[in-house]
Amino acid sequence: MTVYQLKNDYLTLKVNSLGAEMNSITNNEDSQFIWQADKNVWGRHAPVLFPIVGRLKDDHYFVDGKEFNMTQHGFARDQEFSLDSQTDSKLVLSLTTSEASLEKYPYHFKLRIIYQLVKDTVQISYLVDSLEENDDMYFSIGAHPGFCVPFDKGLKFEDYKVSIDPAETRTHIPIDNHLIDLNGEKKVENQNFDMTRDYFVDDAVVYRLNDPAEVTIYSDKSDHKLTLDTGNAKFFGMWSTYPDDNGKFMCIEPWWGLADKTDSDNNFKNKYAINKLAPKEQFEAYFSISVK
Repeated sequence: MTVYQLKNDYLTLKVNSLGAEMNSITNNEDSQFIWQADKNVWGRHAPVLFPIVGRLKDDHYFVDGKEFNMTQHGFARDQEFSLDSQTDSKLVLSLTTSEASLEKYPYHFKLRIIYQLVKDTVQISYLVDSLEENDDMYFSIGAHPGFCVPFDKGLKFEDYKVSIDPAETRTHIPIDNHLIDLNGEKKVENQNFDMTRDYFVDDAVVYRLNDPAEVTIYSDKSDHKLTLDTGNAKFFGMWSTYPDDNGKFMCIEPWWGLADKTDSDNNFKNKYAINKLAPKEQFEAYFSISVK
């Protein structure tokens, strides 16, 4: 396990080779913006979700009649990534098919995670390559960064707000026992909210994305703010602990995929919001995090 560091005049980013997970984003005032993984609350920082997002119905699925078992968010977050390249401002880590991965996921792949510092912004890309010779490859991918709330000294969780721009009506997808309930979808005109535990009473709050959105955590009592640009994500979720108020964080999660539907037939190729790659094809996902 290795921790890599990128640094410029604005930010310092630390990334663990285990899961290619961001461990830390600090500014030049040494303010920490990434949750520091208290195992008694939520023991992760910013896991990469692959080859599924969320949970499978009954934690299993079928491909061409063969059954596979996989737990929530997939296996990439617990795997050691290899270093492809590193400069002062850019880091590329990769994960490829292994005997262990084939026991859980029947496709041959290469996953590259790219982190780059550009002034006060961390630009993040996920490149998924199908290494299949003849068959289509099916997968989901997503990000799960947890951001410290508060990230200003002297403030508390409830001092912060979330704004989502541009202001437009978006579709909310409810979660029922970790699965998505499309029958409960509804249009929401204004998704902005004040930070409160009650907001997360029903688990993550998930919206569809038609176009990129900027999700900002800020406080009227501070000049600092953090903004996640959803890039080309198809969905995004927001999550924190409920009712436990020890979770001093909020996750903003751009996703290219979703958990199983409540009425899923467990056929992976039929999975709702799944991505498909032709043999030797590449998929690119991207988003960014800016700190002011």
